[in-house]
Amino acid sequence: MSQPSIHLHTLTSTDGSATYTSPTSSHTITSGISYPLEVQFRSKELPEDTYIEVILIPHNAVSQVKERHVEEVVRRVLKSIVRGEETPRCMLQCTLQVTDAEVDESLPGGVKGPGQGGSYLEMLAGAVNCAVAGCLDGGVQMRSVAGAVVVAVMKDGRVRVWPTLKERKLARSLHVFAFNTDGHCLLMESEGSFEVEEWERAGEAARRVVTGSGTDADVDVDMNEDTQSLLDVMRRAVEARVEKDGSWKDD
Repeated sequence: MSQPSIHLHTLTSTDGSATYTSPTSSHTITSGISYPLEVQFRSKELPEDTYIEVILIPHNAVSQVKERHVEEVVRRVLKSIVRGEETPRCMLQCTLQVTDAEVDESLPGGVKGPGQGGSYLEMLAGAVNCAVAGCLDGGVQMRSVAGAVVVAVMKDGRVRVWPTLKERKLARSLHVFAFNTDGHCLLMESEGSFEVEEWERAGEAARRVVTGSGTDADVDVDMNEDTQSLLDVMRRAVEARVEKDGSWKDD
């Protein structure tokens, strides 16, 4: 099974940043984290919490309904893991830029990205992972680390993790699950037609890929002893960043 690629501190003018590339190279997203900031509008100040703002910029268009929904979902995931009480009346701003997307050869001329009529779930999983990685690089105080994965349930009932563009088009349903380091589910988003049993199998497969454990024996996930879980990939990215700079965060 191919694995995602995460590199920290890819931008120099932000408090934290990361670049995430999906395992199927379907998209590359760069995040920029600014934290803590003064809240621009007093009406958004939270007296005992941190206001979180997420901005998603697509690679070739202006943000529309799909991007607005992804922004809100990512914001809710960050809200569940960030220790907002440590910086009350402040703001955490997360900007996500889609820098590259796969080309759909089945469309005339080849079109990058699924467009507003396509599924947003592949981009959602990448946006969650890139935002969390950026927060790690920026030294944002968090209760735990989280990762998200997209899963496809094919027409024959097989469960495919990190499906390709062709597999996503042929799938009966698509799902995104996010789990934290304790294995608790933070996010569930689904599209298509599926049975409860298929949804549970997809969730167990996603848990295995994100955390490295917890999959039932009847769920087929292509992971061997050398395959890293998504949270391990993030951990290795942090270790590489610390080893390179000799410190957690620049002074």
